[in-house]
Amino acid sequence: MAYQNPMPDAHVAEFLDLARSANVTFEIVADRLHMRMVRPNWTMWSPIRHLLDEIGHERIEAFVRRDAEARDAVENWNEVSVERLNAAAEVMRG
Repeated sequence: MAYQNPMPDAHVAEFLDLARSANVTFEIVADRLHMRMVRPNWTMWSPIRHLLDEIGHERIEAFVRRDAEARDAVENWNEVSVERLNAAAEVMRG
C-alpha cells in the first residue's frame, strides 16, 4: 500500500465551511466529535456525506480539536490583555 499524504488543513476547513452552509456543524463535546444538524439542507447532504467518508472522522476530529485549542488560546490571550490594559488604566488614574 502506497503512503498517502494527509489531506491539507485547507481542504478540511473548506469541507467544514460547506457543511456549515448546509447547517451541519462539527464540535467536540465531552471529548468526542459530534455532528449536529439543525434544519439541514438535505440537497447538500449527499456531497457532504461523500466528503465525510473521503476525509474520515479522525482527520476532521483532529482539525476541529486544533481549531478549538487555537481559539481558546486567542480568547485567553485577549482576557489577559484586557486585564493588563485595565491595570494600566488604574495606574494612570492614580
